[in-house]
Amino acid sequence: MQNSIIVQNPIIIDGYAFRIPLVPSRYRANCSREFGVFVTGETKGLNSSKVEKAGLARGNFVEMAICAIGSKILTFQPHYENEQFTEIWGIPVAGEMKTYFHAKCSELSTFLIHRQSQDKLKSLIEGFSQQVFNSWVGEGMPGSYDEYAASMAAEHYFNNIFRFELTAAESKAWGPYHYVSISVRPPNGELDEAALKASRQIMEAQSQGIVYCVDPQLVENEQACLGSSSAEQALPESRQEALPESVNVKQLKTTK
Repeated sequence: MQNSIIVQNPIIIDGYAFRIPLVPSRYRANCSREFGVFVTGETKGLNSSKVEKAGLARGNFVEMAICAIGSKILTFQPHYENEQFTEIWGIPVAGEMKTYFHAKCSELSTFLIHRQSQDKLKSLIEGFSQQVFNSWVGEGMPGSYDEYAASMAAEHYFNNIFRFELTAAESKAWGPYHYVSISVRPPNGELDEAALKASRQIMEAQSQGIVYCVDPQLVENEQACLGSSSAEQALPESRQEALPESVNVKQLKTTK
């Protein structure tokens, strides 16, 4: 259950305000052929044109200061049953999720990625993990590798902006579709710097038991999934730590 104690709402840093919604600010990456955009609200039965007219589209990319990344086993009928999703929590600093707000503010937001989009995130994390491991060995393997990796994560994780962008692709089996490509860049401007400070504050608060990054609907969904035999078989994978250990701007693709 979400802890009801909130340290500060909004979080105000360097003249910028970051709202913590009482109800999670949820977005969806609609990867279907005609969409390729982030959407919000109830869009069932609406085509892309109607979604645009209803003001429910939020563009094809978002750049965020990331607060948390987790993994859940979820079911969304009729297409996804007991399937692993990655849960992204962050503060938008660019893209229509951000421009919907005043220039001096933003809010904690969340969305899910899965399948190919998940693979892109895992590849990004793996590339950095290899570099961290090489660095640790090159420095003479000082202390615990886990502690070394955690220290590197703290150094890089809250010093970079993540970009999530709907990217067009095509397969023989499914035809045209979109996936979420993921890259990083260094902060550029006061908003980015303030959002990164806020994301660190949120992470530190969560480590003290003050839970910001939780969606009760997804918690309930996962609990129902884990009650089935097929989900229990997937449990070991679903419990893997999904939070990126860190990112390195030089090694990873940098957004333009």
